[in-house]
Amino acid sequence: ISCDDRYETLKAAYQIIPTEPRSMLIKEIEALCADAGIVPGQEPLDYGVDSAIDVTCPRSPVESSSKDQQNRLPFDDRAVRDNFLRFFCSILGGYERFLVVPDADFLISGNDWFDSSKFIATATPDRVPFLSTFVNTQMFQSFIQR
Repeated sequence: ISCDDRYETLKAAYQIIPTEPRSMLIKEIEALCADAGIVPGQEPLDYGVDSAIDVTCPRSPVESSSKDQQNRLPFDDRAVRDNFLRFFCSILGGYERFLVVPDADFLISGNDWFDSSKFIATATPDRVPFLSTFVNTQMFQSFIQR
């Protein structure tokens, strides 16, 4: 993969994520950002880098009032993880039916633990491009082996 044009690479990757789960994930993340006062496209202000600094991002480059600051919820990183968990559960639902139990005498790789071709064959057409790519990632292989 050439990363010379990162925007085009990201755009292509974005387009293969199934529309419905992607839209739900975006909606949930945007709601969390709105609760924390983070504006779409705003650069992070090193939030969460140093737990000793308790700040939230302002709604605009101009600092908002202290009353408005008090009404904001802290950015909920646990909720972000939960949103991604729901996203992957919706995409990978039923994957366990395609796990392969190896015999004890055979040393196998992660690919042999999972029948990806049958898994992809049962997927809806809008999910096939994403799953075809995703099941070949190191992350997915690690997930299957654990």
